Amino acid sequence: MLTGRKLALTLAFTVLVAVAFGVGCRGFFVNPTITAITIGPTGETVGPSGTLQFVASGTMSDGSPNQIVTDKCYWSSTNSAAGSIGANNGLFTAVSTSELTNPPQEATISAAYQALTPATATVSVCPAVTSLTITGSPTTFTHGQAVQITFTATAVFATGGGNQPVTNEVTWNISDTTVIPSITDGVATTGTGATIGEAATITATLCGVNSNNSVTITAE
Repeated sequence: MLTGRKLALTLAFTVLVAVAFGVGCRGFFVNPTITAITIGPTGETVGPSGTLQFVASGTMSDGSPNQIVTDKCYWSSTNSAAGSIGANNGLFTAVSTSELTNPPQEATISAAYQALTPATATVSVCPAVTSLTITGSPTTFTHGQAVQITFTATAVFATGGGNQPVTNEVTWNISDTTVIPSITDGVATTGTGATIGEAATITATLCGVNSNNSVTITAE
């Protein structure tokens, strides 16, 4: 039978062992942390007054499943002409039809979490395109020469207003970059490496809608 002194020593030893074990466990099993974040979706297009919910996902240090941290981030947008985003919830709200100018308007959305590098995504605001037409002039050029070609693009939107110039807003698609290397703000310079009869077909895209027609530029 243990005496009072022996019992006290035994209890003290047991407590010390438990504390040491607890410290050892904490040393081996460190709570996982978030090492990076990503956000999505990205590259989406919404109409005027439309909304888009962004979600922030944190990568865990121990390889466990990502953790959703949407409401723990600070959200911001680079372009108020496109819309606004809730600073604490990642909900993007596009501007109204009456406020939307020179569509599409694109914004870069950022989410900041603690001291980590902010994550970014993009969103475009554009009404539905009902018609997209392009022109190009001249349509022929002497091969081996650098000739300036001027392109234009006009669009009709579902919100009305008739034909609107969108030359600087469209994405230009070029079938042969030897003939037309690139188009910037509707202006291109023909490539000097094009051979006689070589041609490039040009189309345009706006808010996910392809142009109704194409323009062919041919070397002679």
